[in-house]
Amino acid sequence: MQKPAGNKSRFFIIAIHVLIWVGLYIIPYIDDTRQHISPHFIWMNTMLFILLASFFYFNTYYLFRKLFLPGRLFYYLLAILGCLVFISAANFLSISIIDKYFPSEFHHPNIFHRLFFPIFPALFVFAISAAIKITNEWFRAEREKKEMENEKLNSELAFLKSQVNPHFLFNILNNICSLARKKSDNTENAIIQLSRIMRYMLYDSKDEKVSLEKEVEYLQNYIDLQRLRISDSVNINFTIEGNINGKMVEPMLLIPFVENAFKHGVSYLDESNIDIHLKIDQEVLHFRVENNRIKKNNDPVQQESGIGLKNVLRRLDLLYPGTHIINIEETTAKYIVNLYISL
Repeated sequence: MQKPAGNKSRFFIIAIHVLIWVGLYIIPYIDDTRQHISPHFIWMNTMLFILLASFFYFNTYYLFRKLFLPGRLFYYLLAILGCLVFISAANFLSISIIDKYFPSEFHHPNIFHRLFFPIFPALFVFAISAAIKITNEWFRAEREKKEMENEKLNSELAFLKSQVNPHFLFNILNNICSLARKKSDNTENAIIQLSRIMRYMLYDSKDEKVSLEKEVEYLQNYIDLQRLRISDSVNINFTIEGNINGKMVEPMLLIPFVENAFKHGVSYLDESNIDIHLKIDQEVLHFRVENNRIKKNNDPVQQESGIGLKNVLRRLDLLYPGTHIINIEETTAKYIVNLYISL
């Protein structure tokens, strides 16, 4: 059974701490001027080392967590001052006991030296402890902030994606309903086209990205479905330029522009045109949709058509920040969309 990754990380951190403290402990012994390392020196160094290490972890895992908070900083500083006084007194007491059992042949420092000498290494340990803890807290806060932003982003994308399918199906079902009312022979073909579209929506669109070939096939099925219900007076051109193989794109990202063209660009009285052009130039996708603007009064479906475009514009901002350009040109007669995406 494999150990959890968290246990390995914890073991690695403990090992690093042990190595650092061992290195700090042996530094005082690396002194060419000291001819003889006496038991007095070993005990004195060991006691001071224990006091400093205890202060480090007491500050890191208790004082910092409990008192380094807004409104409690004064108490935190008081606690640190108390620790310094305790270290000074404990070190003085330990040296007095060591002197009794392990007398030193060297000159004994005066009482003030014994009291204040531990303060300087203790302040150094405090500075290192506080710096490490503040840095860790900053990274933790940044990580949590990023996780919250990612969670919010994923939630918003999931919501936007969930809006695409019902809105899109609503329009397709309206098309098939229109064919059925006319008792058109194309109704069966329309249902077959719908089944292909549904297969894509149910299985492929769940992925974060799909191959551009599948997205193009999806667009083609939608266009073929539209051809079944509209008259021959509508000229539909769908062209592809460049190599689309191996390219990946967000699923159902292009369809709202095509859907919008059929909603607003089809006239049953006058000749109208819908030109759709997809071009791949190295790693840049250029998608262009141009259609006539046909005014349809009192059409509730057309009045709701802005949902799809607003949706896809928001998705572009979330999924391709800084890597896409979209230009929408509106005139009294034409509606032109030019979308550039860096793949």
